Amino acid sequence: MSTGLSTDPIETSPDVTPNAHAVARILDSEPVLTDVVPAGEVVPGMTPNTILTSGAPLPWVAYTGGQRRAIVGAAVFEGLAADEATADALLTSGDIVLEPCHDHGAVGSLTGVTTWSMPVVVVRDETHDRQGFCRINEGPSTESLTFGVWSDAVRAQLEHVRETVAPAFGALLREVGGIGLRPLMRRALLLGDDLHSRHTASGTLLRTAVLEALVASPEPVTAARRDLVRYLREADYLFLHMAMAASKAAADAAAGVPGSGVVTAMTLSEREFAIRVSGFGSEWFRGPLPDTSTLRGRLFEPWTHADLAYVGGESLITETVGLGGMAAAAAFALQDFSAGTPEAMVELTRSMYRITVAEHSSYQIPYLRYRGVPCGIDVAAVAETGIVPAIHLGATLRDGGHAGAVLFAPPIEPFRAAAARLASAPTPVTTGGTVR
Repeated sequence: MSTGLSTDPIETSPDVTPNAHAVARILDSEPVLTDVVPAGEVVPGMTPNTILTSGAPLPWVAYTGGQRRAIVGAAVFEGLAADEATADALLTSGDIVLEPCHDHGAVGSLTGVTTWSMPVVVVRDETHDRQGFCRINEGPSTESLTFGVWSDAVRAQLEHVRETVAPAFGALLREVGGIGLRPLMRRALLLGDDLHSRHTASGTLLRTAVLEALVASPEPVTAARRDLVRYLREADYLFLHMAMAASKAAADAAAGVPGSGVVTAMTLSEREFAIRVSGFGSEWFRGPLPDTSTLRGRLFEPWTHADLAYVGGESLITETVGLGGMAAAAAFALQDFSAGTPEAMVELTRSMYRITVAEHSSYQIPYLRYRGVPCGIDVAAVAETGIVPAIHLGATLRDGGHAGAVLFAPPIEPFRAAAARLASAPTPVTTGGTVR
């Protein structure tokens, strides 16, 4: 089973354009939630002293804010260091290895930190026989490692999820043979989710599926299973992590198509924004982050934009396959956190059709007469129109913590750089996993 980017370019037909071939692989993806297990058991290339984090790779010295706090906290949590000072020294020396989630077939919410023992959701794309991974949600608190906070309370919640919730969840999924996600995601969009910032419907549908499995199970209702039910009720963003893993598997299936300008990853570190493009495999195209004052949306009281800071993020993978901000017109309940009004959200989604290759046959928007979400961001179309992908993003505090949700407009420079490269190399040459 394939889990990461292919080392060889995908063979294409002369009758199908590279972009059409790449986006068809996204559209054909059939995601199934199969397990919840420690990252070290399933994530390719993980080692006991590896920490994964969001964003394109950066040297350790470049991390200075909430993402740095989360990485240091993860090292202490994993037992790789006795304290934060020691963790810093080991990360500086390279004895603790810091690598991007995306290089391991994984994605991580906000800071994205993932260690050997942290549980990840496993989503298998049955069409293309590959997997996507995302660390499971930490729970309902606005203070978590995900949001750049490290404390005794964060440690206790991480331990509870690792030792009680995740084993019970994984065992149940294995017992029922997994839960198909495509039908849940389709219904959730019809019920008002965008599958990035809003998971009211998807969370309810998932809980229903899990509860039905628990009722049908011949196994006794243990304390751990009761804790699982409580966790499913309280963890509002739980389904986001399933949607992220499903989107990662689908987008990776589209990587490596020679000549294709379809975006296969979008990601943030606390320093920069970056994208991957199908025709260039694992190569990153990077750009500067906009000032937090430009973020539109709604913040929890008493916070203002002056309190915000970037801490990373890879939930943008959902926009890569047409969800989140790309599907804003499906989620009017998010109007205060997005474009401001339902009418503006409709126009936002309509503009996304100008920079995408296709419409998703399964993921549809009722208000647009069940038109499929705009899918397959084309870097050439972005460069030509000046329209950048619409991204729904969680807002984080400078000192760590969840502050609300915003509409994020990424820098256009990485899209233009990738488009220029494609235009200057009409006959790509492949070296390893990167098409140049």
